[in-house]
Order: sequence, then C-alpha cells, then structure tokens
Amino acid sequence: MKGFNTTKQATQSSSYWVASYTKDNEDEPFAIHKKVLSYAPGQDKEFLMTKYCHSLMKLNPHVWEVLVHQGPSKTPDHGDQIVIRLSREPFKGCGQLT
Repeated sequence: MKGFNTTKQATQSSSYWVASYTKDNEDEPFAIHKKVLSYAPGQDKEFLMTKYCHSLMKLNPHVWEVLVHQGPSKTPDHGDQIVIRLSREPFKGCGQLT
C-alpha cells in the first residue's frame, strides 16, 4: 500500500530580535522578544517581518516604534545591525506603509 505524496515545499527560518518602544520613552524598549520567521525559498524575509511588525503596532496602540535586528543579543551592537524600523512618526528616509 502506497501513501499520499506530499507536495509541501520546504521552509527555511530566520531569527530576529524585535524591540518595541513607547512614545514617552524612545530610548528604552518596553518589550523585546525573539521572532523566528518561517518562509518559503524565494520569499522576501524583510517584507514578511515588516508585515509582522505592522500587525504588532495595529494591535497595540502604545507601541510607537519597532526596531528589528539579527544580532546575537537583545541589544544591537551598532545601528548597522538594524534591518527594519517602523515608527508612527515620519523620519528621514522613511516610506509610508500601506
């Protein structure tokens, strides 16, 4: 007896640190968590991570800004490690998220 052949595509994963900030304190995050993002080969990881962060901001009105990095620890060693920044306030080089 033969089983069904699955056509499930292999997924890959990447780990990101996600730090959330309030408007009152933009220097110290009020929450930091690690997000393991699963994606199919060829998918845009940054787009998927941006959608995830945008949903965090929609669900929690206290989140004023979100920074995402892939460093080894919760706190990035330098600003170049930050891969995504979402903010409710426009900043230099930003684009509007639709």
